[in-house]
Amino acid sequence: MSTHNTMIDRRSDLDALRAGAMLLGIALHASLSFFPAYWVVSDRSQEPAFGLLFSAVHGFRMPLFFVMSGYFSAMLLHRRGRAALVEHRFRRVFLPLLAGMVTIVPLTMGISTLAMTSAPRKAGGTAPAAGASTIWTAARSGDLDAVELHLKNGAAVDAFDPDRGGTPMMWAAVAGRAEAVQRLIDRGADVNAAGRDGGTALHGAAFLGHERTVDVLIRNGADLNVANKDGSTPLDTAVLDEGTTRYFASVLQLDLDENDLGRRKAAIAETLRHHGATAGRKSGLADILMQMPLFNHLWFLWFLWWLVLGLAAVSALGSRLPTIQPPAWMARSPGRYLWLIPLTMIPQWFMGDGGDPPFFGPDTSSGLLPIPHVLAYYAVFFGFGALDFGVDDRTGRVDERWWLPLAIGLLVVFPLGTALNAGWAGPPGFALDPSARRLLSVFLQAAYPWLITFGLMGLFRRICPVESPTMRYLSDSAYWLYLAHLPLIIGAQYVVRDWPLPAAAKFLLVVAASTALLLLSYQTLVRYTWIGRLLNGPRVRPAAGSEGLAVPAQ
Repeated sequence: MSTHNTMIDRRSDLDALRAGAMLLGIALHASLSFFPAYWVVSDRSQEPAFGLLFSAVHGFRMPLFFVMSGYFSAMLLHRRGRAALVEHRFRRVFLPLLAGMVTIVPLTMGISTLAMTSAPRKAGGTAPAAGASTIWTAARSGDLDAVELHLKNGAAVDAFDPDRGGTPMMWAAVAGRAEAVQRLIDRGADVNAAGRDGGTALHGAAFLGHERTVDVLIRNGADLNVANKDGSTPLDTAVLDEGTTRYFASVLQLDLDENDLGRRKAAIAETLRHHGATAGRKSGLADILMQMPLFNHLWFLWFLWWLVLGLAAVSALGSRLPTIQPPAWMARSPGRYLWLIPLTMIPQWFMGDGGDPPFFGPDTSSGLLPIPHVLAYYAVFFGFGALDFGVDDRTGRVDERWWLPLAIGLLVVFPLGTALNAGWAGPPGFALDPSARRLLSVFLQAAYPWLITFGLMGLFRRICPVESPTMRYLSDSAYWLYLAHLPLIIGAQYVVRDWPLPAAAKFLLVVAASTALLLLSYQTLVRYTWIGRLLNGPRVRPAAGSEGLAVPAQ
């Protein structure tokens, strides 16, 4: 079979699709303050629909980006060779990553710290009011009458919060509502119920320094040495220093009483030791390197650099072996799902530490050492992109019935997957056992990005068959926009957090204002400067009344 690709000189459709994946990241991060999420800004106007928007985009956006990156990396390898591939990606990927680490990442952390430090004084950071509308918020606010009413109306005492996880007793414990904790235990609550991270109510109460709550839990038989998925016991959380406690309490949007915090945590640690508590597994160097949040949102560049080096290594090895050409059906026919979905299920199985992940889709990994299953996950998508480049594309089958995988993904797979991820056990009379439910959830989360990716590839082949000046400009600017967007997004979220406007209006305002400033900065500070040359290659400033000439650079 011929490996000639008739569109080798330019793939404007895939270039536009790659840019679209980057630009979607702005909307993705902008949505995080408008629904219950572990984010640095929590808006006073909350709308659960933004949680669905986040999951729908997160479930396919980065997998799609890595498919495009694999395709264009294979194109560069084919045209210029291994050395040129590594040298090109070093300039366009590795050097921007280093630059971002000393500019954009510190700026993001500074703005995040400002937003988190002021959170307790903002409406969005306050605890739920008494008489809250669910059993979890009632328990968190310590409203015993509301808790009793919810139980009387049929709420399960150990029901799992579908939005943020945790049982009512766990929410009462992290809020320091000792009376509510005792009442829920009296009504049959499991004192050792675990959350998605494997932590229990005792983990949360010890972490946040709630002495009375810890005493109640110990008196009612809480397991003192239960370990969460990171291997930490309640004693480990109790001995965490005040600064670390404040940081994680802000990120997790947990109420924190900072008065005498250090003394209270020290007293809890002593109480736990007195009752026989021990420290858990000590993190090794590899654990520390994987969990250290070093790269922030620029982690994808670090992953891409690893995968490019992997492609170059595979190419070098392949040059010493007989040539094996994969059959076209592996990339072009519906039969591709038969091997891509099972292959993707392997790393997907380990997402969320091998349990129910906190959201629909893949984990992230921003440490110096990539988390193995996350790197393997994106390697599958990058590898398919490289494989796709080598397949004869003259049939044009990629754009046939592009709407079908999009419809299946968005209308069938995504709703079922999010429902299972939230704890749905199946239709009445046909409930799935936990193992079957988890297997189906992993299958749906592995299928979703492929369905959306192939649907969008077909759609963009239809709507962007040739390059246009506008699309070329957006493709060039998208890289900068994504690299620099997060400080602006967080800053805008912080500014509008208490405005008395609907969540949708504020979301659109955050996206529009941030994007406008980013485009202005790109045009004036980046496009025709050394920064633009580093990101996209040289661009020639247009003469008056004419379009700018661009030196194509993949």
